[in-house]
Amino acid sequence: MDAPQREPGSVKATYTIVTDAERFVAGLALTAFALLLVHSVITIYHYQIEELEWIPWRQLFDVDEENNLPTWFSGFLLGVTSFWLWVAATAKRAASNRWWIHWKSLALGFLVLCIDEVAGLHESFNTVTDTSWAIPGGILAVAVGLLFFSFLWSLPAATRTVFVLAGGIYVGGAVGVEMVGAPMDADTMTYNLTTVVEEGMEMAGVLLFLLALLRYLAREQGASHAVSVRVEVPDTPPA
Repeated sequence: MDAPQREPGSVKATYTIVTDAERFVAGLALTAFALLLVHSVITIYHYQIEELEWIPWRQLFDVDEENNLPTWFSGFLLGVTSFWLWVAATAKRAASNRWWIHWKSLALGFLVLCIDEVAGLHESFNTVTDTSWAIPGGILAVAVGLLFFSFLWSLPAATRTVFVLAGGIYVGGAVGVEMVGAPMDADTMTYNLTTVVEEGMEMAGVLLFLLALLRYLAREQGASHAVSVRVEVPDTPPA
């Protein structure tokens, strides 16, 4: 018997991703707190009680290092936020909303931050110049804020306020605390606890932004706190 002919571009399956904003972000926040706490305990133990070997414990949980649990988690946070920003951009574009390009720009921006977090691109900047990356990074943050002023003003007051607050916390940690810790000796307890503040503020900023974003999307969908997105898997046409 001949196989039934399928129309090109037909959908093989449709999946729905449902996310409870409060529960999802609460779980991420608990994970972030646990990672920061482990780093702090290991740091205090190492400098105050007994020196620990760099591998595995210090390297695996050091929030100031690359290719470890805190780095992968931070990258995951930024990647998830980029995904939901892309969902927002897609919905806005479908509705012919004038701000869809701003949503997509934010999605791409968070994707770049995700890649940078995992690959350590900003760290490479410091290897080719004596100027700290935090200075151009701060200037770029201010420029982006000005470019997105009208977009932010178009948002509901509650969402706009939290977005601005989240951005301030993130930049304050990534740029402000980074500049405070830059002159310090890296092999001291003070410096290693300062990195907890820096990374903690970055994680808190992203978590707060993600919570506000998911709540906004839920309201746009007419829900109280759960947001969903449909994922369609296209059928593969027969050879």
